[in-house]
This record gives sequence, structure tokens and C-alpha cells, in this order.
Amino acid sequence: MKSIYMKVIIAGVILATIGLGCTKLLDERVYSKISSESVLSTEAGISSVLTSAYNKSELNGSEYWFYFFSAMTSGEARNVGGSVSAELTPLTDFTWDSNLDWFEDAWKTLYAGIRDANVVLDHIDNKNFSDAFKQEMTGEAKFVRGICYVYLYKWFGPTPLYLTSSTDSIYLARPTEARMVSQIEQDLTDAANDLPVDQATYGRATKGAALGLLCKFYLNQKQWQKCADIASQVIGLNKYGLVPSYHDLFDPGNEKNEEMIWVMPCSPKDHSNQINALTFPVDFPLPYANDAVFAACSYFSDDFVHSFEPGDTRKDLIVTSYTNTSGTFIQLLGNDQSMPLKYEWDPNASGQDAGNDIPVVRYADVLLSRAEALNELNGPTEESIDLINQVRTRAGVSPLSLGAFTKATLRDHIFQERNWEFYYEMMRREDQIRQGTFISGARARGKNAQEFQQLFPIPQPEIDVDPNLKQNEGY
Repeated sequence: MKSIYMKVIIAGVILATIGLGCTKLLDERVYSKISSESVLSTEAGISSVLTSAYNKSELNGSEYWFYFFSAMTSGEARNVGGSVSAELTPLTDFTWDSNLDWFEDAWKTLYAGIRDANVVLDHIDNKNFSDAFKQEMTGEAKFVRGICYVYLYKWFGPTPLYLTSSTDSIYLARPTEARMVSQIEQDLTDAANDLPVDQATYGRATKGAALGLLCKFYLNQKQWQKCADIASQVIGLNKYGLVPSYHDLFDPGNEKNEEMIWVMPCSPKDHSNQINALTFPVDFPLPYANDAVFAACSYFSDDFVHSFEPGDTRKDLIVTSYTNTSGTFIQLLGNDQSMPLKYEWDPNASGQDAGNDIPVVRYADVLLSRAEALNELNGPTEESIDLINQVRTRAGVSPLSLGAFTKATLRDHIFQERNWEFYYEMMRREDQIRQGTFISGARARGKNAQEFQQLFPIPQPEIDVDPNLKQNEGY
């Protein structure tokens, strides 16, 4: 079984890699038999499998899952129209169940990334590989496996831990919470120890990326001291900083900027960003002829738009009115229909497919994470206030003063600051869960939300095929 399993894995990885990276598919010679031993005995073969792992960990082609899993369930946005309403309406209304297609798609894609990472780790100990190559590939593979498990854990809770590609059993039970947390922590810590501070190739994992993800993981685990310590390590790398203009952060012409610690790299032809296409209406005046949108729209509430302080430049990326393609003026603010234009229109887009990188961890997030952790540990301090003020200064709003806050009021302000800073970046759901307002907030919006819905259900097809896999409580 092991041999067959390995050949299926390698065949799938190679076909996926060729499909993603080759522009002359017809020039490829097709072989009827693929040998895992020959493919994985070369550095090029190992690298190709790792490339496939990266693509899966970035949910290639379906990055909007990240946004909609967070935005619709947290109330950050609501969806109107389009063929995706069958997936989005249940997320908005808290009526999802274990048969929602996107849950199964996310599960399968992330576990495919874990599989590919395990293939690399199981075959990296080869005497023909240099020590530097072994260290680099090990670090990157553990990073990929770690981030895949982070996503699975925050969406579904503890999920089966596959740590090798050669297991004879494909049906594993769910681990304990402590075991899942420990494995994620170990993978990202190991990755941070192995990875370099800088990479020659954009989009490959770095020490800062592993530390940044670990910082966020500790934050959401409420492991305050660890979060504060890891954030300090990221800051101490002296590699990252705040981009002076908030607008420039998300411009496709300003990618690879110093604030982006880890992103989903996107391009119009491969691994595209479709968030704008799923936000703006079909009558919106698009700036480039090659841009296009779907029939689906996403709207912000008036309450959120009005919550910004006067002069906050972060609000400038929210469209509150427009003149449509027929020349009619459309007022959005006042009708709960404002739309975020955080990702600038891409002049090189291909229809609905844009090339704006999607941020996963930015330097501003590290600063606010450390500020939150320090407040939970010690209450308001000059350092925590200074960290927040770095972010506020860039936004053009007045700085905070230490004497104005208690521990509780500073906690509330940090969450509000995160709402202003990270809207449309797929963080609202996890912030609300950490704050304890996810379910209560949904109920306040009139949703019949239940406490067990802090986790999504394990996809029903996975329950059906795995006798050891138990469903989340309540589903």
C-alpha cells in the first residue's frame, strides 16, 4: 500500500506543478509510469513537490475563502447577488452545515498541501543533497505544514495530524486540543530556526514569516507572554517597517514592500486575486478595459464607516458613492452599501483575475499583537501605547495617551484599532472569537447564532469516509 500511495502522491504533485508552472504544456513528454524514487532523489524533484505544497497552502484559485469565512460570519460585510450566494448566504446567516462545498474544498486543499510537505520531509535525508539544501527545504516544508494546520485549526478545531506521507493508515482520529496546538507550535518554531531572514525568490518562506505566523497563533491562543516575545523577535530582525502611505500598501505596483511579512502572492494568470470582482457591482466604472467583475457584491455597514475618527486615511479606501456606467449617481453611504477598495484596481488584470498580493501577516499586525499581549500581561504601559501610536500616526489620527486608559478600555480600543487597520484582510472573525464577541455580535445582528458555531463543521464527505473522524459538537 505504501508504494502505491507514494506513486499516486508523486503523480498528482508533478501533474499539478506542470499545470501551474508550464506555459508550453504540449511540449511536455508524457510518461506512462512515474517513479517516486527518481523524482525525489534530485534537488529539482524535491523543489517541484515543495512548489506544489506552497500552492495548496495558499488555496490557489480560491483565496476569497479566507475573506468570506471571516467577513461574512463576523458581520464585517454582507453579500448580495451572484452565483456564490449559495455559499455566502449561509455564512452570513449562520445557517451553514457540514455540506457547504467551500468547507470540503478548503479541507481537501489544505490536506493536499500537508501531504506534499510531508513528501518533502520524508525524502530530504539524501546523501546527494547539500546540507544547506536540506535545511532550507526542511524549514520551508515545516512552514507550509504549519500554516496549513493553523488554517484547519482556526476553522475546524483539532483535525487529524498527518506527519508522514508513508503511513499505512489514512484514517486518523482527531488529536486533543493540546496535541494540535503543540504540533503547530513545533512546526513553526522549527521553521523559524531553519529559515533565512531573506530569500532570493519572492514568495518563499522566511524566518520573519514563520515568526509572524507564530506570533499571531500565540495571540489567538491567548498565550500572551509568548506572543509578546515572538513579536519582539520579529521587530528585532530590523527587516520590516510601516509603509508611509496606507493606500500604497495594497497597490499592485508596490508589492514586496517592507510591511508585508507574509502574503499570498497573486498574479492575473496564476493564483489570482478575485476579491474586487466579488465586491463591486457590474455597473461600477472600472478604470481599465481589461478589468471585470462578477454579479456578486459585498457591502459594509454605515455604522462601520462612521466609526472612523476624523482624518483617518484608512477610511479613504472605502467607496461611499459613485457614478455608474450609465451616468447615474449612486449613494452608498446611508444605505449600508459602502464598498471597500482596499486592493487597488490592477492595470494588468485579466478580467476578474487581478494580481494584488493578499496580506496574511503585516508588520502593523505584529505591532498591535505585541501591544495587546503587553496590555493583557501588565495593563497599559508606555510601550503598548507607543506601539499603537506607530500605526495611528501612519493613519493620520491623533496619538493616544497612557493616562486615558485602564486595562479593559485599552483592550477595547485595540480591538477597534484592529477593525480600522485590518478591514478586508480576513481577521475579523478570529479577533471576535478572541474578544468573546463573535456569537453575541451575530445575535445582535439578528442571527440565530449558537456557541458551537465558533467552529465550522467537519465536511460531511470527510465524516462519511473516515470512521475515526468525529463531528464537531452541535452539528
